Amino acid sequence: MKKIALNLSLASLLLVCGCSYSGDSWFSTPGTVYDNKANLPLLGSTNFEPIEISDGSDTGTFVGQKVVSFRKELSQIQDSIRKNNDELQKIRSSVISNAMQYHRNIGAIEAKLQVGTTPGNPNMYQALQNAQINIQTMNANTDSMGQLVARVSSDAAMTDYLLDSIRAAYSISGAVDEDHRQLRILENETNQTSILMNSLLSEATADEQRQKQYIETARNTMMGLGDAIKVGSYGVSNVPLMSSVVRPVSNKNLLVGTPSPSTSGKPLFTAKFNKGNVDYKDGLSSAVSSAQSAKPNVMFNIVAVSPLSGNTAAQSTAQKKATEIFQEMINMGVGADRISISSRSSGEVNGAEVQIFVR
Repeated sequence: MKKIALNLSLASLLLVCGCSYSGDSWFSTPGTVYDNKANLPLLGSTNFEPIEISDGSDTGTFVGQKVVSFRKELSQIQDSIRKNNDELQKIRSSVISNAMQYHRNIGAIEAKLQVGTTPGNPNMYQALQNAQINIQTMNANTDSMGQLVARVSSDAAMTDYLLDSIRAAYSISGAVDEDHRQLRILENETNQTSILMNSLLSEATADEQRQKQYIETARNTMMGLGDAIKVGSYGVSNVPLMSSVVRPVSNKNLLVGTPSPSTSGKPLFTAKFNKGNVDYKDGLSSAVSSAQSAKPNVMFNIVAVSPLSGNTAAQSTAQKKATEIFQEMINMGVGADRISISSRSSGEVNGAEVQIFVR
C-alpha cells in the first residue's frame, strides 16, 4: 500500500458542525454568510500509510530466524503507525469542527455588537458560553494530541533501534545469501517506515503547537467580547481584554495608575496558581454564595493578574484560569450578565493569580 497525502475537506466537515441554539435569529440577517475558513487552525493534512512489507521465508539459519523476528517487529510498528494516524485524523477533524462552530458563535456576536444590542443581552451571553464549550473541546483535543506525540516519539525510537539491529545482523556469522538478500529488503522497508514515522511525529508536534496558539488567541477574544456584551456594543469605554499595569514606586503603598472601581479594595476571593493542581473550587463556591446572600444583585469582576516582569507563561495561565472560573461561576447559577472579565499586570504578585472583586 502506498503512502497517500490526503487534504481534509473543509466542505465535508461542515456536515458535522451543525451546532444551533434558539437564539440564532437575534443576531443574523437574511442572506448573511460568515466565511471562517481563513480563521481555522493551520493543521497538517497528510494521511500516513506505511508501505507494504515484502514476504520472506525462514532459511533455517540463525540469521534467517532473526529476519523473521525483524519482520514481525516491523509489522507491529506499522500497525502502530496506522492506529496513531487514525487518531491524528480524528483529532484534526474534531478541532476543525469545533473551530468552525466557535467562529460561527463569535462571528454572530461580533456582527450584532457592530450594530448594537441591549446591554447584557442574555442570548449573546449564551452564544459566548457555546463558544467557550467549543474552546474546551479544542483544549481537550490538544491534550490528546500531546499524548499522541508522546506515543509516536516512543515508536520512532523503537524503529531506529530495529534499523540498527537489522544492519548489525549483516556481520553475524553463518548466514546464507538468501539471508542477506532479505536483510537488504527489510532494511530498505524499515528505513522508509522510519522516514514516515518521523514525518508523522513532525506534523503531530506542529499541530499541537498551532492548536495551543489558536486556543490562546480564542481565549483572549472571549474575554474581550464578555466586556463588549456587558455594554451592548464596541465603544471607547469597551476595549476587548482591557488591561492595566500597576507599577510600584518608592512608597510601597502608592501605586501609579488608578484601578477601575470594580478592581479596587480587597478582593472577595483570590486563587494563586504558582503550583500545580490548585484546589480553589470549594473556596470559590463559598465566597460567591456569601456575596450573593449579602447582596442578591451583586456584580462580580474576574481579574486575571500576572507579574509585571512580563512572564508570558504566567499571563497565559492567569487568563486561562480566569476563563475557567467564569464558567465555574456560571455553573453555580450566577448570571453571565453579572460577571465581567479583565486582566492586568502587577508588581505585587509573583505568579499567576485570579482575583474576584464585587460591587
